Amino acid sequence: MEIGTMAPLEVTRAESEVATDRQNLILAQTVHLQNQQILKNAISKNPLAPNLINVEIIPTELPSRPEAIEAPSFEEAAKEAFAKRPELQEEALNLLNGAIDVQATRNALLPTATLTAQYSTVGLAGNQATFTTATIAGAPVVDANGNPIPGGPFLPATQFTPNGTAQAGFGDAMSSALHNNFPDYQVSLNVQIPIRNRSAQADNQRAILTQRWLEAQLQQMKNAALLDVRNTYIALTQDRAQVDAASKARELQQQTFDAEQKKYQLGASTVYLVIQTQRDLINAQGTELRALANLAEAKANYERAVGRTLEVNRVSIADGKTGEVERETLIPGTLHGQVVGTEKLSFNAGQR
Repeated sequence: MEIGTMAPLEVTRAESEVATDRQNLILAQTVHLQNQQILKNAISKNPLAPNLINVEIIPTELPSRPEAIEAPSFEEAAKEAFAKRPELQEEALNLLNGAIDVQATRNALLPTATLTAQYSTVGLAGNQATFTTATIAGAPVVDANGNPIPGGPFLPATQFTPNGTAQAGFGDAMSSALHNNFPDYQVSLNVQIPIRNRSAQADNQRAILTQRWLEAQLQQMKNAALLDVRNTYIALTQDRAQVDAASKARELQQQTFDAEQKKYQLGASTVYLVIQTQRDLINAQGTELRALANLAEAKANYERAVGRTLEVNRVSIADGKTGEVERETLIPGTLHGQVVGTEKLSFNAGQR
């Protein structure tokens, strides 16, 4: 500037760009710290744990393009969503329970007949009196008027005279039961015919209305799932195209910046133009990173829409119940069941 090769305005422009970049740096650092807190809160049980509160999260790898997802037809994706989405499975079970309630309340309106048959045998034991028998002259023979016939014969009769007791024990009772000496039979038929059972009718109508409501709710959830699958697949396709466009724009902006630097070295450009092209390059790089992040998020949303989240990350509900991981997960940021960069996955045994 002193020898006249640079105008004072160029210095002012450069200082203005530095001040603007410093302001952008402060804003970026603020967003970075806020995102760290959000991530800590998402991956930890206690974000205020001493060994985590002051930890700085450093990405171990740069954002990259996720693997391509097979593009099935919309019908196949919808069938997969219907079969794997847990809320649809839960609602289908609720509908099945509703059908069972309808059948149960309908049966309560029908006549019921209960047939019961019982057969048993009894064994008796204990003290039993013994008797002696003797034949004696009984009542006389009478005529038609009921008068005894004089000198007529007498009807013979048997006389029982007790002469003692006989004892029977447990063995005698078992023998009597096994020989079926005292059988017992019982058969009963009970018929109930409901007549204008309004309580049962109300229960049946309530069950029918509940089943219809569950059917409508299930259909609404299916429609929402179809819309979710459609929207997430469209977003996935658009974000993939956005990544391609952003990558191409970043490459072209890199070439523009390199060319502007060469022009500046040859004296054919100014510091302001170099800084401006550098700023455009940084913006293009940020746009590309944002596009990659959007693509990864769109991929996760599509996998969630079709019910693949646990499957693609190799997460098993059974492992969560037992507390032992049978296979290696694919959750980003973990290695052998532990968070990368930490010695233990959990803070202490008392926080599990």
